[in-house]
Amino acid sequence: MLLKIFKLVILSGILFCGVYAQTGYEVQEDSYNIAVLLPFTDKGKPYLERRSYQVLEGIKYAVHLHNKTSDKKIGLFIRDTRADSSWIAELKKEVQHFRNLKGIIGSTTSQDSKDLISVFADMGLPIISPTATDETLPQLAPVVLQANPTFSTRGKIMANFAKNFQGNSRIGIIYNKDGYSALLAESFKEEFERLGGKVTFTKTYTTKELRDEKLKSMVKDVDKASDNIDGLYIPISDVNHAHAVSDQFEELVFTKHVYGNQDWLLSDIFGNPAPFLSAIYVDSDYFVDISEPGYQKLNTEFYGITRFLFDRNPLYGYDAATMFIKLLEKNNFDTSALMNEIAGGTDHDGLKGKIVFDARRTNLSLNILQYTLGRFSLFFKLKI
Repeated sequence: MLLKIFKLVILSGILFCGVYAQTGYEVQEDSYNIAVLLPFTDKGKPYLERRSYQVLEGIKYAVHLHNKTSDKKIGLFIRDTRADSSWIAELKKEVQHFRNLKGIIGSTTSQDSKDLISVFADMGLPIISPTATDETLPQLAPVVLQANPTFSTRGKIMANFAKNFQGNSRIGIIYNKDGYSALLAESFKEEFERLGGKVTFTKTYTTKELRDEKLKSMVKDVDKASDNIDGLYIPISDVNHAHAVSDQFEELVFTKHVYGNQDWLLSDIFGNPAPFLSAIYVDSDYFVDISEPGYQKLNTEFYGITRFLFDRNPLYGYDAATMFIKLLEKNNFDTSALMNEIAGGTDHDGLKGKIVFDARRTNLSLNILQYTLGRFSLFFKLKI
């Protein structure tokens, strides 16, 4: 009983310190309104994972800034999906009666997004998913806008960078057969070869082999292949795998280009990386220059209101909401015109990166970062 009370107190603290601290997003008599449907609880039980709360704060902050300077106000209807498909169906009974509703933002997981789409797509309003990466979301309904690139898009973008921007014609790939590392490798290979390049070296490993330090035996294989490749693509499917790969390839002498995915960026190995990683390029859906005065000003204000840093999770919500609001304004709040514009191609410069749509309705842009001089820096913003 005491544990349940403790969890409820913690949950209430999160809700009232963050979710209700901001103002300037309230529904008004003449406001254009957006439904924000995110999982704040787990089937109604306390859910202490903060991502949805932080994404919500970013959405609210975007609306707050818009409403400070615009006569056309935006209001937010905020509801908990409970990560429960049956509850989402119940929510529709309320949401379909919200007045002047122009769209739905949700959700923060692929499964919750799928459940939302299955229930709400027939309302004909845009459904913006700020964080989900599932490959199938845009195909589920013609109103879905996927603001976070899919895994296959991520592999294709890095292949474009390696082939078209750095001129590599022969690439080696080393990947984990478990998890999404294989999907990244497959999409990279397909795109690289479509662009005219060749994958001339491939090695795979399992998570068990990683634990058993089997990668050490690959060092000689890479050495032998190095004359026939211009670079290596090494996607990982778990941030914890970065340590094992770096440690087991410690003796690898490879001075050509090395490419990876976002999980490398999220690891803490770069205090002392293996030499072959000393100039690695990674793709990332998130990058901000924290030294930039404009960002510092926003971060200071945002933290003062929410007690959250204006970083990754809030920026997912902020960029998705800002993009949607700008498109609504540009199209005089006509959602049909908005979707037609997206089908013809749109390009939004967000704080953490670009959101680029075409008729496929999934984000086609990522940041390319390079590790150099002890830190990751933005090298390029690439879209396909």
